[in-house]
Amino acid sequence: MSQRHSVDPLQQAYSHFEKGDVQQAHKGCVSLIQAGEKVGEAYHLLAQINVSIGQLHKAAELCKHAIAQKNLVEFRVLLCRVYALLGQTDGVIAIANTVQVDEIQTPIQADTLGVALSTCNEHARALVYFSAAVNAPNPKPSFLYNYAVSSKFCGELEQAKKALWRVLDDEPTYYKAHFALSELTKGDEIRRHLAQLKQKLDNDAQPLEARLHLSHSLARELEKQQDYTQAFDVLTQAKQEKQKHLPYDASADREVFAYLQAAFASNGHISPSSPSSQSTTRPIFVVGMPRSGTTLVERILSSHQQVSSGGELQDFSTLLKQMSGSQSLNVLDVTTLKQAESIDYNKLAQAYLARTQHIGNSAHFVDKLPFNFFYLPYIRRAFPNAKIICLQRNPMDTCVGNFRQLFSIHNPHYHYTHSLLSCASFYRQCMNWVEHWQAIEGENFMLLNYEALVTHPRQHIADLLKFCELSWDENCLHMQGNTAPVSTASKMQVKMPINQQWIGRWQRYKPHTNALEAVFQQ
Repeated sequence: MSQRHSVDPLQQAYSHFEKGDVQQAHKGCVSLIQAGEKVGEAYHLLAQINVSIGQLHKAAELCKHAIAQKNLVEFRVLLCRVYALLGQTDGVIAIANTVQVDEIQTPIQADTLGVALSTCNEHARALVYFSAAVNAPNPKPSFLYNYAVSSKFCGELEQAKKALWRVLDDEPTYYKAHFALSELTKGDEIRRHLAQLKQKLDNDAQPLEARLHLSHSLARELEKQQDYTQAFDVLTQAKQEKQKHLPYDASADREVFAYLQAAFASNGHISPSSPSSQSTTRPIFVVGMPRSGTTLVERILSSHQQVSSGGELQDFSTLLKQMSGSQSLNVLDVTTLKQAESIDYNKLAQAYLARTQHIGNSAHFVDKLPFNFFYLPYIRRAFPNAKIICLQRNPMDTCVGNFRQLFSIHNPHYHYTHSLLSCASFYRQCMNWVEHWQAIEGENFMLLNYEALVTHPRQHIADLLKFCELSWDENCLHMQGNTAPVSTASKMQVKMPINQQWIGRWQRYKPHTNALEAVFQQ
């Protein structure tokens, strides 16, 4: 007589989950919890199920239930991931602090923690976990890629390059690695990479996201060979293809800028109905068009002994969206801004400070999210005494710089970069708004000209520090010695001393820029 083997209910639930049958998986977990069997593991699987269907807040609570039953590393790692997906940086840091790298049990746990810390701009800490992931036998290409990008942010360029070549040797179709590598190649590596990129772009079957990464990579390599005409042709073709699939809705941006100009026509419109009591000057906000010098200013300020680098923080915008109660799909739109009128800005400020308390031990930190220029009145309501610096740069260099850069593909904020003319329109609206704001704002808002800063750095850095109520620090003049990780598009440039070599760079791309030039000559 054959003996029947009993099926492990937990494994059966996992099997259902892996097959996509979340209802049966959920049912199995509930049965286990009701029976008091493997309760921690059941809550952990329920959390994974809720992550898969986008129920992140519920997933976080389920993770906590799992940890209360069994304080296992894998349970804490999942909670860390959920907090990262929610944008709750304080939660990520708190949980990551409880997991030492030698406690990690699998490469995927190490990689997951590294990714979560990266979302908080904790790149040096993330690199420790990414290193553990790639030191395991036969690491996945995605682990190597994450390790390489983190290494690049931390200035470990050679180890980043080696890891990226290894990714492409193992998986030649890993298009993100091509883009990351294109910043690092030199000499014969450029020719080797060019050949690979041209071969891959000859394949018309490449999906849009792959073609965008490959095209921007090819353009970078062509520019190193001073073939600016072909580089621009490659970019133009890629941008036109993106416009077809992800069209830029210029009207949405026009509506937001128009609303801001009308809603904040004078200083009297800044104060909310419930004024903030947050008198702190800890956050310093650096805003402006992308590619206008915001990273340079962030590096200058964070070289000061009293200032830490926060990087490009999403916390203010996500908190405002959450507290507004707006159900619209975009983080930023007129509906959200209108509903933000009823926010308790004292609570917003407290939540923001809680999320950013992990940033250094300095008296101040820099929040350098360029698009925070949309939130100038709301930042002022939350932080009446915070200093805000907005960069202004030559429109030609700014617009060409935006067009050349590969920003987040699915983020509608960057869809204006599909063409030079839409860059010009966005630039004008941005500058009109910040100049309007300067007339309202008064003493805690500073417009800083990029060209003036790099031409006369000592004078303008002294003015910048005085504006921020900081003493002179010679390190700010030599910010290339700043060892803090940097993850923006300017990460290579800011490793160099302050210089003027980027002024007028747009002229390399003539005659492609003639129509753009005509716009700004009107």
